[in-house]
Amino acid sequence: MAPRFAYNTNGVSNHRFEDALRLIADSGYDGVALTLDHHHFDPFAPDFERRTEQLAALLERLGLGLVVETGARFLLDPRSKHEPTLITPDAQGRERRLEFLKRAVDVCATCRGEAVSFWAGVPRP
Repeated sequence: MAPRFAYNTNGVSNHRFEDALRLIADSGYDGVALTLDHHHFDPFAPDFERRTEQLAALLERLGLGLVVETGARFLLDPRSKHEPTLITPDAQGRERRLEFLKRAVDVCATCRGEAVSFWAGVPRP
């Protein structure tokens, strides 16, 4: 049987992060797609490495696989949804996006995840 991943977690989005993962596992899912964002798992919050290790341990205890999503709407810029991107004209903005993607890869690697999804962006006038 193919693994079942919880992609739409609207039913648990208002729960504490750890509770949401337990509920997903209790519902019979094999994995979760986690969007790194300020709501549940902020990749820029303090103690990134320690929190990532704790996440890896919890996912292992719960038997959940992981796919890391990078579609956080306002994580990098509170005024512009999904900005900056890899093709943003501003070099500092592109660097911030690259740092975010590197952290997403770090989370995925530490948690033995299956994939990191991202998109390059869209050209702006």
